Amino acid sequence: MKKPAIFLDRDGTINYDSGYTYKFSKFRFRPHVIKGLKYLSQKKYFIFIVTNQAGIAKGKFKVTDLYTLHRKVKVYLKKRNITINAIEFCPYHPDGIIKKYKKRSSYRKPGNLMIKKIFKKWKIDKKKSFMLGDKKTDKIAAIKSNLYFEYVSKNFYKQVKKIEKKINFN
Repeated sequence: MKKPAIFLDRDGTINYDSGYTYKFSKFRFRPHVIKGLKYLSQKKYFIFIVTNQAGIAKGKFKVTDLYTLHRKVKVYLKKRNITINAIEFCPYHPDGIIKKYKKRSSYRKPGNLMIKKIFKKWKIDKKKSFMLGDKKTDKIAAIKSNLYFEYVSKNFYKQVKKIEKKINFN
């Protein structure tokens, strides 16, 4: 059975973007995000994070650092009855200094290969799904994926409730 999904950018959308966040001690959720994620979990949404992580290509942190952070974020949220179903990240950047990550890639937003990968793996009701982000690249990736998109607002909880009602009403 297909379920609706929310696709979320990470830095600037669910947490404050302080630049190359890769330590849990520096990870700060934006206001009302946990309440909003809990609401979506109760409504049986899949919750996906799709995030560009150029810091890997630029040598700011390692892939293992990112896996550690994402594991800790998932555990933190799980204790609050919120399941993050998958986190996709793009380590590539054309200006990278780490050779294997220095490249252009459609995996990196505004490309939508991260989202397409999730579509292939999960039974998603695309008509009832949406994406939130804070950059034009997020919007372009959502449009390429035929997902309803909004720029994240100050009150994440009110925003997701409003979108959920709008999408389910149509």
